[in-house]
Formats: sequence, C-alpha cells, structure tokens
Amino acid sequence: MITRLLQRIDKSTWLASILKWVRVNLPARRGLVVLAAIGITVLSLIIHVLWLATGSTFLALCGFVFLHLAVIVGFIGILLAEALGRGYRE
Repeated sequence: MITRLLQRIDKSTWLASILKWVRVNLPARRGLVVLAAIGITVLSLIIHVLWLATGSTFLALCGFVFLHLAVIVGFIGILLAEALGRGYRE
C-alpha cells in the first residue's frame, strides 16, 4: 500500500513541476520564503485583533494556527537561505 503511494508520488508530473520551479527560482530569491513568513505573521496579528474584538473561538484557533505556520515557514526559509548560500548576484 505504501509502496504504491510512493510510486505514484514519484511519477507525479505536478509535483515534478513544482520542484523544478523551486529549484530554478528559489536560489535567486532566497528571502522570498522568509518574506512569506512575515506576511503570514501579519495576517495572524490581524486575525488576533479580530478575535479580541469579537471573542470568536474560531478566530482564536485560526490566529494561533497561522502564527505557528509562520514560525515553521520562517525556519524553513532561514534553513533554505543558508543552504543555498550566496547568490550569483552577490
């Protein structure tokens, strides 16, 4: 069962195109992932302000989920930027 799933993932053209885009575009834009994390953090702040205004439990949950997602994306962005090293423009 798991081997069939892994074989389907290996043959996926959709996943291959995403990985190709990342491989080609990310080295020139190393800070893009960190900027995305900052944007998610700002979105989380807005959701938390709305939560304080309304008292909705759903907004509280969404705010904390976005905050944790931003931290994870930020860490991944920092690790990728360090692994990619200095760009060809620098």
